[in-house]
Amino acid sequence: MDTRLLTRLGTLRQVEIFMRVAETGSIARAAESLHLAQPSVSNQVKKLSEALDIPLYEVIGKQVHLTEAGQQVVRTGQELFESIQRLDENLNNIKGLTAGTLRIAVVSTAKYFMPHILGPFCREYPDIDVEFKVGNRAQIIERLKGNRDDLYLFDDPPQELAIRRHQFLPNPLAVIASSENPLGRRGPLEWADIANEKFLVREAGSGTQNAVEQHLRQHGWAIGKHITIASNEAIKYSVMADMGIAILSAYVLANAQEDGLMQLPVRTFPIMSHWYVVHLQQKTLSLVADRFLEFVLNRRQDLLPMKKIEAHIANAYGGSPGHS
Repeated sequence: MDTRLLTRLGTLRQVEIFMRVAETGSIARAAESLHLAQPSVSNQVKKLSEALDIPLYEVIGKQVHLTEAGQQVVRTGQELFESIQRLDENLNNIKGLTAGTLRIAVVSTAKYFMPHILGPFCREYPDIDVEFKVGNRAQIIERLKGNRDDLYLFDDPPQELAIRRHQFLPNPLAVIASSENPLGRRGPLEWADIANEKFLVREAGSGTQNAVEQHLRQHGWAIGKHITIASNEAIKYSVMADMGIAILSAYVLANAQEDGLMQLPVRTFPIMSHWYVVHLQQKTLSLVADRFLEFVLNRRQDLLPMKKIEAHIANAYGGSPGHS
């Protein structure tokens, strides 16, 4: 084998850093995600480009655009790190479940309950390292397409991909408002009672927004005045500030009294959806990932605050003038 390219390719760390720059489209965002100083990231990418003696990217405006050579480095880097990951998994399988890395990527709403699952799992398997990524639906779908992680959590899994989905948890979408909102002092509500309120909504394409739009279409309803906000966390705090009302996962109501939030009893709500653990259909799960999947599916009732969750669901159904 001709090893001349290997001597010029630089370190695996340089390749990893360059791949993160390509993924984020920005030196600054790559540095932030890697917890490195921006000059350090720029320097490592420059060294890699100089070692290969070819430009890997160009900056137009403030956006990084890969050259053909840069795209080839990214593709080869992905293959390289996938091979290293398979080696790591195979070695860990030989040793047994005493070491290894679990890579999980979840849509943003899942961060409200994932710590309840990851905490006990890490205590039971203390030598397992966990890489936990949070993003919006589009970002997590891109990670799924690239097979960057072991398992993914969605409330609205992509229909266009060949995946396996494991339903594991109800995800009721409730109408929430600030406890100061006058609507809370009224009885059971119809959609007409809230249609003129200002709604705080997720961006088009998010799992929550997809489910809400489908539900409203079924009933011939639509949201009028609205503010689009890019995260459920930001929507939650905006509702707490009484900027408007929202339709969000009931999990944001886990500490409703302390947060100054309430659930409005609107007919046909909550919308019942579910959470799914997802992986690519052709993916062979590592021993670590397989054990975590089994852990999630079999232990969720013991690990999650199911009484609170079920109480919110029962409260919404019980307070509504009928649900369909």
